[in-house]
Amino acid sequence: MRQILNIAHYEMIHIFKEKILFLMVFLVPLGYAALFGAAYASAVLNDVPIAIVDLDDSKLSREVAAAFANSPHFQVVDAIKTYPGLQEGMKCGRVRAGVVIPEHFEQDMAQHTLTRVLTVYDGSNLIWGYNTRKYIREVFNEFSVSNTASYLADMGYNKNDIRSIMDTVSLNTEVWYNPTFSYANFLYMGLIMIILHQIGLLSVSLTITREKERKTWLQFLSAPVPAWKIFAGKVIPYFTANFFNYALLLWFASRFVHVKIGGSLPLILLLGLLYDLVITGAGFFISLHAPNSLQVTRYVMLLSVPFFMISGYTWPGTHIPAFINYLARLLPSTWMVLGFRQVALKELDISYILPHVLALGLMAFLAVLPAITFTKRARPRPEGGLPINGGISYPSR
Repeated sequence: MRQILNIAHYEMIHIFKEKILFLMVFLVPLGYAALFGAAYASAVLNDVPIAIVDLDDSKLSREVAAAFANSPHFQVVDAIKTYPGLQEGMKCGRVRAGVVIPEHFEQDMAQHTLTRVLTVYDGSNLIWGYNTRKYIREVFNEFSVSNTASYLADMGYNKNDIRSIMDTVSLNTEVWYNPTFSYANFLYMGLIMIILHQIGLLSVSLTITREKERKTWLQFLSAPVPAWKIFAGKVIPYFTANFFNYALLLWFASRFVHVKIGGSLPLILLLGLLYDLVITGAGFFISLHAPNSLQVTRYVMLLSVPFFMISGYTWPGTHIPAFINYLARLLPSTWMVLGFRQVALKELDISYILPHVLALGLMAFLAVLPAITFTKRARPRPEGGLPINGGISYPSR
């Protein structure tokens, strides 16, 4: 145990001595989380800029315009009142949606003839498009109900009769797990997992390559210390820091970004623990076989983009091609982000999350096993590259 602690102490000296490494291990995760948190702090998309083109200019058409003006979801841009103005506003992004009320709108409504109101929205950004379409439908549904009730009242129906007619079919809607359609709940924690994955993997992956480049790795290979103790001593500081960052960012997300972190806290911590083991084991293995820090950086950069995109976190796995789904199941981030969402957002127990726990446990075992059983054998220096094994002294403190 003393040997492990000595190696861990030696590694901690490097972390605190190298400013960039210290920032990367302890401050960058929180900094990224704060940056993404600021981006998603509003959580719900309100005040969508919309233009109302009223070609009828009647009492009823002005009521439609007022319905949009009174909705918290929209911000009516009064300066745009024509169809060409709407087209130009959509092109430059001044508005994201438009409502065109046709001529004779009030007359057609009074005669109960089919009246078509044109609604347009910007679909170039799916988040804008989806929310705008949903909000426009809500406003028109409310207006239609109100207009129908007014019409029945004009015909002499009393309130009870109107209520009886209007309530012939009642639609009750419940949204489970994320009732406010918060994008922070939807996306933010997936970004946090990628932050932890990239920072943790890169930090651990530089441990051995640093020793190789400074010509001190041979000291570890020749020392009477088992391989598993070298592994343990080297990764304990990073494993601890990464798990601390995991807990810190959970608190930060819940406290400041208002992300829902529900369900079993021990289960959430268990998922994080297994995920951390996979990261540290894989990082150490990469560092063992990479000739230098440049190669490590290249490897980690290649892994960063596809992991999140194919995990099924932002796009349903049922709609991803089968061969990509099979590849995604081999990645720890897939099981982590989906398992975390099941616990934190849906508040499910271990019986639902067991496949995710077992998958992460197996991956942790497969990542740690080759890392703790590496052969303590010096490798020849590659021609034209940085040295793999080194000299006879440790870096000065």
